[in-house]
Amino acid sequence: MNIYYTTGIIILSLAGILIAGVIFFSFLKYIKKHYYPNWKFPDYISVGYAEYLYYKFIKRGQDH
Repeated sequence: MNIYYTTGIIILSLAGILIAGVIFFSFLKYIKKHYYPNWKFPDYISVGYAEYLYYKFIKRGQDH
């Protein structure tokens, strides 16, 4: 095979993957916008709880 042919195939396939990704994430955004307009990512750990754990376990170990 010619090196130009191989390079062209690689670039074309990368472009196809990028186009498919844009279409997929646009579809996800469409679904979110029309069916779940107020949905937020769940906040599994709040900042206050993270600070509490930090002072409980990490700062306590450094005081000794």
